[in-house]
Amino acid sequence: MRLHLKKYNLLITVWVLTLVVTLPSISYVFIKSWETHKGVLANKIDALSDGFNYDINTNLASLNERFPTAQVCDKAVIQVMKQVDYNAKYLTDFAVVHDNQIICTSESGMLTEPITLPKPNWVTAGGVSIILGMPIPLFDGQVTGITAQVGSFLAFLDYQQSESKTDHLWLKYINYGLNKGKKTYSYGDKVFSANGFVELVSGRQWYEDGHWLFSECRGDTECKIIAVDILAYFEAEKTAVIFSAVFLFILMSLMALLGLRLHRWLYSLPRQIRYGMNNQQLELHYQPIIGFVSGEIEGCEVLCRWHTVEGKLIRPDEFIAMVETNRQTRELTELVVSRCIADLQHAELLGKCRVAINAFPDDIASGHILRVFRRQLPIKDYSTFTIELTEQKISDLPALSEGVRQLRMLGFQVAIDDFGTGFSNLEGLRELSVDILKIDKSFVWGAEKPSLKQSLIEHIVNIAKSLQLKIVAEGVETQEQFNFLRSMEVDYSQGYLHSRPVCLSEFANLLNTSATVSSPIVQPG
Repeated sequence: MRLHLKKYNLLITVWVLTLVVTLPSISYVFIKSWETHKGVLANKIDALSDGFNYDINTNLASLNERFPTAQVCDKAVIQVMKQVDYNAKYLTDFAVVHDNQIICTSESGMLTEPITLPKPNWVTAGGVSIILGMPIPLFDGQVTGITAQVGSFLAFLDYQQSESKTDHLWLKYINYGLNKGKKTYSYGDKVFSANGFVELVSGRQWYEDGHWLFSECRGDTECKIIAVDILAYFEAEKTAVIFSAVFLFILMSLMALLGLRLHRWLYSLPRQIRYGMNNQQLELHYQPIIGFVSGEIEGCEVLCRWHTVEGKLIRPDEFIAMVETNRQTRELTELVVSRCIADLQHAELLGKCRVAINAFPDDIASGHILRVFRRQLPIKDYSTFTIELTEQKISDLPALSEGVRQLRMLGFQVAIDDFGTGFSNLEGLRELSVDILKIDKSFVWGAEKPSLKQSLIEHIVNIAKSLQLKIVAEGVETQEQFNFLRSMEVDYSQGYLHSRPVCLSEFANLLNTSATVSSPIVQPG
């Protein structure tokens, strides 16, 4: 369960990181696309504004130069206004203003009733008075427009609707005129209001009411706001949305696969062992050893289990090879010895019960395990520990023999573990001069029936007795096996028939229910 949670947590983390990186990137791509559309529209608006300004300065202002004191409309004035109207692209229906009233226009001639002008909505820095929503005389006031007035002449802004409209429904704009920092609507999407546009700053971008907005100003005369309706954009540009969704799905799928691979690598057993050799992940179990004669618990063997981060207990035969590959045998041995001594002290069993601990050949040959015991174990308790030598990869038999000799000289006892699976020659046994021989469980299983295994056990027992060694049978699981081994005068039995490996507290309970420990597995000497 913990493994799955870690896996899901890792996947969620990978996905979140993917979104954190990808979504801003996708947003950036969209914003850059919007900037491109904004640039096209801005150029169109600028061209429109330039056209207005050109006509105002070139055509409207020129009338004041030709008729500086125009008070009445005569044929000459109307004729000139018609010529200017024809030449102008963005202005139309030129008019004469007298006493704040329109008295004649280029289209309607002299008006029967002059039209009073309202107060200008704003006046540009150049002195051009702008009126928004001014009734157009040509249409009897039923249609309104924007007027620009310079001196005694006025004209209505006239431009093709296509020039002022955007190419996309989701793209909006509004143009403001500026006078002394005050902004006034000029033209554009009048229903659209950019409330966030409080600073006259060019090049600003921000989000407001479902719109992504851009601001651009031309000096201190006008500013325009271009807005992208985000929801309308995605509804209109389905291809871009589908592409982004597919891209995000593929990317997240790839990241999920990467996350799974990363999880397998991070939590692989070899890596856990390499970087997690500590007491938190090491768990010791204790398996009782029973005397055939007494029928009581004579001691125990310490068996280590690797507690993985996902909560699974791994047996030594599954991780010892990895420890050897990582060259962490000394580290593991020191952890097991230290943890065992601390556990026994805490349970008040240190020195009261024989304990067998497995050791790598190099730990004994190099003197490493002896140095560990000397640092942590009182001398008086040496004789209660048996060092079980595994038969794997013995490269320097003389050095190993000397290490065994030193251990025995100090009171430790030494056993050959899993005898029969490694070097099982008589010369090796004689040179090592150990105290105990442990018969591997592979020989015990099935030995209750007449078979080759029975013959092999008889042979092993004969070797042990010839060398005056005590014998421990491992892996005893049935009463028939126990009876056969007892008949062979094997000294001790260890296996599931008596007990599985248990934690130290359970082992202490087993000791309490058994008779008082009467003798060690092997008598000193």
